[in-house]
Amino acid sequence: MGITYSCKTLWNEMRNNVISQIIVSYDDSGVRSIQFGYINNGALSMSKTFGPSPVGYSSRIVKLKHESEFVTGLSAETCNGYITSLTFHTNLRKHEVVHLTFDSKFQKPQKIELRSGILKRCEFGGFFGSFDSLRLISIGFHVRPVGERHTAQRKY
Repeated sequence: MGITYSCKTLWNEMRNNVISQIIVSYDDSGVRSIQFGYINNGALSMSKTFGPSPVGYSSRIVKLKHESEFVTGLSAETCNGYITSLTFHTNLRKHEVVHLTFDSKFQKPQKIELRSGILKRCEFGGFFGSFDSLRLISIGFHVRPVGERHTAQRKY
């Protein structure tokens, strides 16, 4: 999925499926980092930041109606090793967080869409991915089959 400039770190965020917000930091190259906010016992609890510190970058916050809205998929584009477009799909709508465009003479972006078939909140198992010192490299999500203990994985 592009050039890795330093060692990548894998991350796995499966602690809660009641996501209240998703914070994405980016610049004119692409997505730099991501962080998740969860509702636990009525209070907001933040995950670690996956990627470099968001200080100095632009940020967008996706706020989900956590009582009724849950993640069902995502779509993205990559160009030159960076995630340049990122959209979260929910049972209610699509949330486009970042969509950068570049001169297509040089390299066309690779488009990816992950549709899970998730119909219930309990089927969403959390996010996972990788990052390095410069950027978020990959993102995917776990799907929990209904009535089973094992989780399947979908990765971009």
